[in-house]
Amino acid sequence: MSITRTDVQTPTLDPTHLLTKSFKVILLVGFIGALLGLLASQVTHPHWVAKMAIQLGQVSTPDAKGSLVSQPLENQLTAIERYNLPSFRLQVLHDLGLPNPDTGNRDSDLFFKSLKAMAGRSPNLINVEVSGYSREAATATLEAALKTFSVQHQLLFDQAMSDMRRNEAVAQDKLATVQRDYARIGETLKSSATSGAVASATARDVLASNTASLINAQVLELQQQVASNHEALGPLRSYPTKAMGPTYVPMHASTPGAAAFIAAGFVLGLMLGAGLVLFKASIRAQ
Repeated sequence: MSITRTDVQTPTLDPTHLLTKSFKVILLVGFIGALLGLLASQVTHPHWVAKMAIQLGQVSTPDAKGSLVSQPLENQLTAIERYNLPSFRLQVLHDLGLPNPDTGNRDSDLFFKSLKAMAGRSPNLINVEVSGYSREAATATLEAALKTFSVQHQLLFDQAMSDMRRNEAVAQDKLATVQRDYARIGETLKSSATSGAVASATARDVLASNTASLINAQVLELQQQVASNHEALGPLRSYPTKAMGPTYVPMHASTPGAAAFIAAGFVLGLMLGAGLVLFKASIRAQ
């Protein structure tokens, strides 16, 4: 008597059939997800991201040859590091009249966490941003941060401008004195040439002529100094740290709205419901 071995095969699950059969359950889970999304939108406070581009200041000074040499008030990497220091953010909060973070003030917490600086495309630019629970709060925070950040730069800039204006005034006074001396010697040479009787230059005339040549060289040098200092004081050569345009804050909040939360909750609910249906069906088939 032969024994016949029968292979028992597990029926193949049809996902489409299962999902269609359990459509109401899946839809119910989707609606539950949408409800949870609505609740999440109510407890999530919208916030706006304000952005600003800051141009780091520079000072130009003439070198020994009269060429202008530009020096930044602070290099880009150092400026970014200083802007991102916790101590700097605390100072901004204090300037705004806000308490320290983690003391129950939500504005302080958000400003402290979101205020940051990044490198711009140009080596003298940094991009800064901060999040706020209103457009006005975000804008005010960036403006206060710029004021705090540029205090040291403004002191350096004002001192450099004062020194260059003083140097320019000194050079102008020297130039005026030398020009008067040059004019006086010129009159001496002219009167000597027309007075007289001597055909060849006397020793006095030679000395006066040499002195005039030296003074003329001084005049040219002082004129170059005055021109270089004047150009260095121009706004294209020397300027303080400043914002490049107004702060940008979008009209709409950067956080998703209620509709986005509801739609996301509904989709996640449908996916969860379908997954549960397929999971339960696979367990029963084993």
